[in-house]
Amino acid sequence: MKYFVKKRIFAVVFLVAMFSFSAVNIYTNKDSFIKETEKHANEPTKLPSEYDELMKDKIYGKTELVETYGFTQKALGKKEFNDFSYVKDNNGFLYYSAFYRDEEKNIFECALRVKKLQNYVEKYGTKVLFVMAPSKYNRQYSDFSMGMPVNDPTEDTLEMMIYLNRLGVPNINLGEYIPNKDIPYDQAFFKTDHHWTVPAAFYCTKVMVDELNNLYGANLDPTGFYLSDEAYTKQEYKGQMLGSMGRSTGIVYSGLEDFTAYLPTFDGHYKRTYIMDDKETLEGPYSETLLNMEVLKPGIDYYVDSQYSLYVDQVTNLENIENLDNPNGPSVLMVRDSYFGPVIPFMAPMCSKIDAIWSLEKMDDMNVGEYIKQQYENGEKYDYLIVEYYPHNIEEDAFKFFRGDNNYED
Repeated sequence: MKYFVKKRIFAVVFLVAMFSFSAVNIYTNKDSFIKETEKHANEPTKLPSEYDELMKDKIYGKTELVETYGFTQKALGKKEFNDFSYVKDNNGFLYYSAFYRDEEKNIFECALRVKKLQNYVEKYGTKVLFVMAPSKYNRQYSDFSMGMPVNDPTEDTLEMMIYLNRLGVPNINLGEYIPNKDIPYDQAFFKTDHHWTVPAAFYCTKVMVDELNNLYGANLDPTGFYLSDEAYTKQEYKGQMLGSMGRSTGIVYSGLEDFTAYLPTFDGHYKRTYIMDDKETLEGPYSETLLNMEVLKPGIDYYVDSQYSLYVDQVTNLENIENLDNPNGPSVLMVRDSYFGPVIPFMAPMCSKIDAIWSLEKMDDMNVGEYIKQQYENGEKYDYLIVEYYPHNIEEDAFKFFRGDNNYED
């Protein structure tokens, strides 16, 4: 009898604690709940899922809970985190983990959609280049203990490039260019994030611009200034970077790392309109429009701001950037992910305009393919279309254009 009484007491205490914690969580985030309710007032069926995401993202005491869990994992000497959500190599680099593929990817369909996009924009004189960003995991440099189930996208990358070559889509695989003797592996990627570093992004911007110049005679940066060391000052920030993987595992487990910023030695005059949660417009010099200098200040909240967000806030659903000092430069449209965060500002001085769409955009009222069609039908002229993907994003849901249509010319 006492056994069941104890069980009932524990159940009551547990339920009271859970409901109390939920009540505190709702109260501390009440403004966010109100905002979501107003945002989806005409779509009430979406509110439960939005509330659920909000509760997960802004859970009360989340930072303390993550750090406590990370401390126990580090004390146990574990190289995997949270049931193999992440794995750590012997040099302290964090990676995505995978025991097996949940489903077979239709990578040819991804390549085919790029081909359809190419056929559509080429009718308007736009030249296309597909860019594969490098994978952080590299069999040659990543040092794991035997048996660690790291997520290796090498096969997906090679398969995508093979299909693009077969379909006649000009492409470049930046994983073939970094790491290199000038930018070794430990300087090309962050330990606590899946992104490349700013020096690696700058180097690959030069590679990509050379490719456009050689393929199409783009004549980007004809004086060679904007891709030279004289155009930017390298500023080191010691122990101030925490990436997305580090925010998931905690500072105690992953540690903080150094961040190198490239800050312009020139000003320029730019107008930037971007959409994330809301539409914002900025106008002024490079450092006030294309850079978020706030993330470089001491004392930032590492769980809120990442220094990688220095460049055009890392990624937004839609970017429209005008270089008011170079109205006769080439116009560029990009379909991209967060790897191109630093690349866009590096290219902006060479262009008259850059429009960039996030390939994983989550806006309810925008479709990537329809947006591109609308731009062209409204008379927008793009000289170049750059389609960029990170290897882990090679899946059908990230290619939101020309879906379910067998007509290449549509």
